[in-house]
Amino acid sequence: MATATATESVPIETSHEDMIHDAQLDYYGKRLATCSSDRTVKVFDVIDGEAQRSGSGHSLKGSVTRFQGFGIAHILRRHTGPVWQVAWAHPKFGHILASCSYDGKVLIWKEQQGQGSAAGGWNKVKEHTLHTASVNSVSWAPHELGAILACASSDGKLSVLTFKNDGTWGADIFNGHAIGCNAVSWAPAIQPGSLIVPQTQSLPNQPAQPASLSSVKRFASAGCDNLVRIWGYRDDTQSWVEEETLEGHADWVRDVAWAPNIGLPRSYIATASQDKTVLIWTKDSPTSPWVKTALDPSSTITSPTSTVPLPAGKFPDVVWRVSWSLAGNLLAVSCGDGKVTLWKENLKGIWECQVAVAAVRRACQLTSAVFNKLVKNETLTKGDKSPVTVGDYAAQAVISTILHRVFPVDPIVGEEDATDLRQESGHGLRDRIIELANEALVAELSSGDNAEWGIGPGQQQTTEQLLDAIDRGNYAGGRTGRMWTIDPIDGTKGFLRGEQYAVCLSLIVDAQVQVGVIGCPNLPFDSIQPDLGRGVIFVAVKGQGAEQITLEGGNSHVLKIPSIPATDVNFLESVEAAHSSHSFNDRVSSLLKITRSPIRMDSQAKYGCLARGEGAAYLRMPTGVGYREKIWDHAPGQILVEEAGGVVTDSRGQSLDFGLGRTLGENFGVVAAGKDVHALVLAAVQKASQEEKAKA
Repeated sequence: MATATATESVPIETSHEDMIHDAQLDYYGKRLATCSSDRTVKVFDVIDGEAQRSGSGHSLKGSVTRFQGFGIAHILRRHTGPVWQVAWAHPKFGHILASCSYDGKVLIWKEQQGQGSAAGGWNKVKEHTLHTASVNSVSWAPHELGAILACASSDGKLSVLTFKNDGTWGADIFNGHAIGCNAVSWAPAIQPGSLIVPQTQSLPNQPAQPASLSSVKRFASAGCDNLVRIWGYRDDTQSWVEEETLEGHADWVRDVAWAPNIGLPRSYIATASQDKTVLIWTKDSPTSPWVKTALDPSSTITSPTSTVPLPAGKFPDVVWRVSWSLAGNLLAVSCGDGKVTLWKENLKGIWECQVAVAAVRRACQLTSAVFNKLVKNETLTKGDKSPVTVGDYAAQAVISTILHRVFPVDPIVGEEDATDLRQESGHGLRDRIIELANEALVAELSSGDNAEWGIGPGQQQTTEQLLDAIDRGNYAGGRTGRMWTIDPIDGTKGFLRGEQYAVCLSLIVDAQVQVGVIGCPNLPFDSIQPDLGRGVIFVAVKGQGAEQITLEGGNSHVLKIPSIPATDVNFLESVEAAHSSHSFNDRVSSLLKITRSPIRMDSQAKYGCLARGEGAAYLRMPTGVGYREKIWDHAPGQILVEEAGGVVTDSRGQSLDFGLGRTLGENFGVVAAGKDVHALVLAAVQKASQEEKAKA
């Protein structure tokens, strides 16, 4: 998300005698309610023109944007402890205000209209006393659901008050968070995606109705157990049940805010924590998993006591509150340093990542199908004598077609070209490639896919279009601008053996890798429990971390390289000795006194295994003089390891340079490892290199 700063703030005076904890405008912006540690709630009229002061002479202290004047309307004094939060009900229910306090009570107030010349006033209409400790948050449900109020308490319980047709209040109270509940926020009443679902038939002379406009009772709670829980109401049991748990914070979750939604498919939840982070949780469809993204203020905010940039993903202090705009497109974040920042979603990196994952997934499905029905003589030989299968060409055609459809001006650095396929002698192979590529392109849409990306039923391409797509990978590379790299089947020998190979894709901007996606169809999702299934996609976005998901897009798992002692290091290396010197790696192991056997596999799957903690270092030292590494062989793996907390350099300790064209230029070898052991491994590599030079 991008950040912004508020302008036109007008300071005003308040009547509170202690710290103000909350300030809320009503639905129309005509009333302002505040609450304080002085145990009072105050309601102000927002007045156009000059500020007006009532005869009470109370003063104010606070900050409100773009309001020209306030008149003190009423002071509500029934609480016996600090008042933490206030919440306005929808005006369809009248002028109703709820407040919660350290005294363990929730009070609901209603303004009574005066008769004739008599002035009206605020009366307490409900006192909720079921909680046994401080009530920290109150939130009214969307008005479509009725007058319903959710409450969160330090006693670890959540309660829901419902105003009934007979004028009474019903109350449900249940366990929420073991240590205590800090905040609650309601989901929009309209089902996600209901705005764009197909319309169902309706009665004659009646307008068509969307297929799913049923309202849902659902809210999120934030707790001292570092968790966010989502609760839904079950009509069959007349009870609230926990539907999902969101785990991502390392300390108390101070606030949660569910973004408004008019029926679009994607849902958003923002959470603020004692750990100085804000997480944005997104859900692309009702059946999709929640995916978290951390706001990163490090590039725009500095610590109040230092000019040193903040750690990535960290705010200067505890983050106390988050709040969405009415349209759900702006997020306000209130931090313990006394500042409020505004955030708006930025598609940079995220949209590209979604498209890249979709392209790699289809290419993985294609290559798996090719292997399962591999036909003899569907193999060419390239000049460098590495095998190339029909899957190489078809996978590059699929990925290139999708990229060109979504990013038509982005150049592509690909491993293959269609020169041989355009020859008459290659027509049999060509026809097979076109058939396979189109099968992949027209397959049914998966979760997160979009038909506008050129995929799904009816999206088949002509022979010439697909050959052009393969040839689109002829970009020479360079230092500036955007470009994609494609390695359609990295580890072709592993592919032909039915072992490890990878479909690799990266986005490079100004010589810096921004997105990396590596699909490994034959890699177990969990090496310790291989029976859980095979097929993994590794995903990394610059500044957003790294994760692995299944080929179907589920079971997201954040990747972090664990810290290990040097004595437990073992290497990941290529199966083929022609790709990397095994004898050199053995010498490095000897220098480090490593006794564990290396893990050998083909392709950039090694980078993925390193990122999830299998093996501690990946060494690739060239066996031939003058060999230059290709950028598509390392760009996705580099960002994956670095976003998982590792370090990737060449054997001289220099960063890999992706701005020199189609190769890494003078970068010699690759050393990738966790940050705790990289320096040790690099020192051993350099010593082994010096020994080899001395022998020459």
